[in-house]
Amino acid sequence: MKYKYDQGGEKEFKISSTFKQPPKGVIIFDTYNNQWFPLKTVKIDNNAFNLRLVKDDFHRTYGGTNDLLFMPWHYTIEFVGKNYNVSLTRPIMYKSLIPGYENYISVCVIGDSNNDMYTKDMYKVIAHQVLNSIHYVPGWRLKVQDHLQYFTGDNFNQHLLEKELR
Repeated sequence: MKYKYDQGGEKEFKISSTFKQPPKGVIIFDTYNNQWFPLKTVKIDNNAFNLRLVKDDFHRTYGGTNDLLFMPWHYTIEFVGKNYNVSLTRPIMYKSLIPGYENYISVCVIGDSNNDMYTKDMYKVIAHQVLNSIHYVPGWRLKVQDHLQYFTGDNFNQHLLEKELR
């Protein structure tokens, strides 16, 4: 099923877009295989900055324009140069726009997790720069490792990520 993306005019802050209760958990998926908004722009994440390509492809495929501020997921992980980088692509206090997972924090890895190869550094970056910090958001106290769902391919090593969680 192809979803239509409706940012609802997210050109400014709206209190109605924020979490009323703490998030229920965290979901992790990739751009290529995700069941909600699959994008074929980048199959194998290389060392180039691809977020602009992903954002352009997303708006072209699912609607919206580049003047709208946010993607439907909170964090985007990509390999640039020799490092994995985290981009906040949706305010952390905003609900996700992933259908069925609006009350979850969402993390999207650029590429195809069935074919891409990931180093241990990527799992450390996701764990320490994203997931471990979510536990300490005031009022949330979300124990991420108990509320983590994966929608990733065979090459995404869940065990390596979970070893890094605190």
